[in-house]
Amino acid sequence: MKQIVKFIPNLLTLGNLFMGLLALVFIAREQMVSAVLCVAVALILDFLDGFAARLLHAEGEMGKQLDSLADLVTFGVVPGFMLFQMIIITQGYYFVDVASWPIPVFLNAAIAGLVPLAGALRLARYNLDSGHTDHFLGMPIPAMSMFVFGIPIILEMQYHLNFYHPLSNQFIAILGEARRWDPSDILIVKMMFNTLFYQVLSVILAALMVSRIPMLSLKFKRLSWGKNKWSYGIIIWLAIAYLIFVIPYLGGYGLIDYLIIPIIMIGYFILSLIYATFGTSKERAQSDEV
Repeated sequence: MKQIVKFIPNLLTLGNLFMGLLALVFIAREQMVSAVLCVAVALILDFLDGFAARLLHAEGEMGKQLDSLADLVTFGVVPGFMLFQMIIITQGYYFVDVASWPIPVFLNAAIAGLVPLAGALRLARYNLDSGHTDHFLGMPIPAMSMFVFGIPIILEMQYHLNFYHPLSNQFIAILGEARRWDPSDILIVKMMFNTLFYQVLSVILAALMVSRIPMLSLKFKRLSWGKNKWSYGIIIWLAIAYLIFVIPYLGGYGLIDYLIIPIIMIGYFILSLIYATFGTSKERAQSDEV
């Protein structure tokens, strides 16, 4: 019975992996929003498996390795595959037989492969790390994936557009006028139907994951402010982001809606850069997880 109880964290990790596999199926079946919902469930399971392992005193090498494998699929392969599909779609070849793709079209999309490759390197580096401190080195793979997973949510649920039928810039301008979009909205929609945007995003996210930039974590050392001020900084930023999301509704201004997802992640990155620049020398010398 004791062994069964101690296996519960691994079951949660396997649930994370299963949701990642299910997300891949949804992406292949033109259901990107459903794939994102699967990843949202996986993110919860990813949090719970570590919590359960500590609660049940079931932490071990097997759980660590299994967790990394699950994270690689759910937060590495899934966003990489999603970016690959996005690049193919924006080039107008999604509904063309793969055998008929010109080589440049495939090579353009292959840049998305940098995301799971960099994720694998980062997780391998993490598995070799024996340190236990209070921040990450490089962008955590789940945080990286949030940039990607926010895109179909924004496009389909905020702008009500079919991602699988890319629009020309001219048509986007006409649509924006009809729907009374702000210039910023038109620019965002144009970016989301632009091949270069996804290629640059793939390179940036891959570089951030394998970088040595200190990135803040939410691991607390008790509840005191002194030892946790940077972690509390993340919570304060989340509260500010919530106000950014809510206030436009109260004032009748243009709505942020699901754009809050990348805004939160950009704010997290900026806060981490401030930490890397102005944190104490002792804090900057530490690394939580590589």
